[in-house]
Amino acid sequence: MPADPFTMLETDHRQVARMLKSLADSEPGSEREDLVVRLTQAFDVHAEFEEAAVYPLVTKVMGAETETEAEVEHRLAREGLVKLSELVATPGFGAAVEMLEGGITHHVEEEEGEIFPTLRGALDDDVKAQLVSDLRAAKSAAGLPVVDVESATKEELLQVAADVGIAGRSAMTKDQLAEALTRSSS
Repeated sequence: MPADPFTMLETDHRQVARMLKSLADSEPGSEREDLVVRLTQAFDVHAEFEEAAVYPLVTKVMGAETETEAEVEHRLAREGLVKLSELVATPGFGAAVEMLEGGITHHVEEEEGEIFPTLRGALDDDVKAQLVSDLRAAKSAAGLPVVDVESATKEELLQVAADVGIAGRSAMTKDQLAEALTRSSS
C-alpha cells in the first residue's frame, strides 16, 4: 500500500498535541523554551507544506472558502506561537498554551473530519505519492524526522509512538506500532 500523505499529516497533528500537553505541564526554564522552539519549527514546516501543496488542492476540490478558513487558522496559530514565545517565562504562559491548543484542536478537527477524508477520496495515487515525496523533502530540509507509518522502521515508529504518548509501545511489534499510530491519528 502506498504511503498516505494525510496519515503523515495526522501523525504531525498528534505530535503537536503531545508537545502542547507537555508545555501545559511544564515549568519555566530551558526545557520549556526548547519545547516552544521545537513546536514552532514543527508547526511551521507542517503549515508551510499544507499551504503550498495541500491547500491549492482544497480549493480545486472543496472551494476557496474552505482553503481561506484553513489559512486563517494557520495565521492565528502562528500568532499564538509568537505569543507563547513572548510569555515562555511568565505566569500567563499556561493561558497562552490553552488558547493555542483550542485553536489548533479546532483546526485539526476540521482537517481530519472534512478536508483530509474528502481529499483522500478525490485525489489519485500519483498526486498522493507526490504529496508524500514533497512532505518528506520539506521535513528533511528542515532537519525534522521523516516518518510515515507505512514505510518507517520499528525504531522510527517507536520514536513517533513516544512523541504521541502511546502506552505499551516498547513491547509492541512493528505492525502493532503501525496499527496503534494509525488508530491514534483517526
